[in-house]
Parts: sequence; C-alpha cells; structure tokens
Amino acid sequence: LGSALFLTVQILTSLKALPLVAIATVVAFRNMCTVIIAIIDYFCYGTKFSSNMVFALLVTTIGMIIYASRDVNYDPMGYFWLVGNSIATIASTFWNKVFITKYTRELKIQTSFGVSFIQQLETLPIVFCLAVFNNEGGAAKELLPLPMITKLVLLATCLGGVLIGMAYPKCFSLISGTSVVVASTANKAVSILLGMYIFGTVLSGIQIMGLCVCIGGSLWYAVEGKRKK
Repeated sequence: LGSALFLTVQILTSLKALPLVAIATVVAFRNMCTVIIAIIDYFCYGTKFSSNMVFALLVTTIGMIIYASRDVNYDPMGYFWLVGNSIATIASTFWNKVFITKYTRELKIQTSFGVSFIQQLETLPIVFCLAVFNNEGGAAKELLPLPMITKLVLLATCLGGVLIGMAYPKCFSLISGTSVVVASTANKAVSILLGMYIFGTVLSGIQIMGLCVCIGGSLWYAVEGKRKK
C-alpha cells in the first residue's frame, strides 16, 4: 500500500506542477533527487561508488544545472508541488528497493511484474477518490465526442504508463536505486531533445550544451557501473 501511495502522490504533484513550471525546472528537481538518493544509498545501504562514478554524478548534476538555469519562470506553487514530488520520488525509490528486493530475491514469493501489478491495482481506488474529490466526473462525458484518433492516443498513453510501471520494479530488483534514477534523468534529457525535433521547440545553445553534458555524465556513470561489476 505504501508504494501505491507514493506513486499516487507522484502523479498528483506532477499534474499540479507541470502547468506552473517549465520542463527544465522539473528536470532540475529530479536531478536533485538523484544526488539525495545517491547520498542515502551510500550512507544507509552501503552502496559503494568509485571515484569515476562520483565524478559522473557530478557531471550529470552540472549539466542539468546548466540547462535548468535558463528557466526564469518562477512560480511558488509550482515549486511547492515539485518539492512534494521530489519527497515522494525519494521515498518511493527506497520503499521499492527494500520491498521489491525482499519479495523477489529473498523470499522469492513474488515476481517484479507481480509487485508492479499489485502496486498499480492498489493505486486505482486512491486515484478514483481523488477524482471524485476534485469533481472530475464530467471529464468522462467530454471524452465520448472526441475523434477516434484522440481516443487511441489516450489509450496508447495508458498502455505506456502500464509498461513503465512494469519496467521500474524490474530495474529496482536488479540494480541500485541511484542507477535507476540516473537512467530516468537521462531519459528526460533525451525526451527534451526529441521534443525539439518533433514539436519544433527552440532551446538556446547553453541549454543544449547542458543537455549534452547531462547525457554524457549519465552514460559515463552507466559504463563505470558495469565496469565495477
């Protein structure tokens, strides 16, 4: 149930924050989560990092700071929701790491996909209660007259969410929480680059440089992690 609560908080805070802040700000907060998770991973779980891995994390951090520094849009409520999202992300990372490892590796009574299914199933009633509380019942009526292509896109995003939910527990059962979050941060950077190409988003040269530094740092970290094993 704890995992479902954290996931619900992440979804809710993201939906509240995204209309108020730029994607660069979201990435900056997620990058701070990576640093905090690495510190907790080291001191509480004894995860060892080579000097190169530490430098790779620093490079990733510097890259995201360079990119996010170009975001001059400040909204106090947006930052408030992002702080809540960051706390939920950090808590969820270690909750999943502890319990997924326990049930999939130690007790071997559940698979990572089974854990993901249970987590998402427990999330549904919580999200439903939030929808009722926010009077979102009328959204279903507005969905019916939409074009079929729009409905198919919505269905595809739902399926994509399920696949992401299945992938993350598998990652947590195989590697450290820090590695999962670093990979997630790199994915966000790549998504921004794809958005530039697909939607014609314009970024400054400094922002592009920051993204390149971030992606390079993440790749360095991944390579060093495999070399360490």
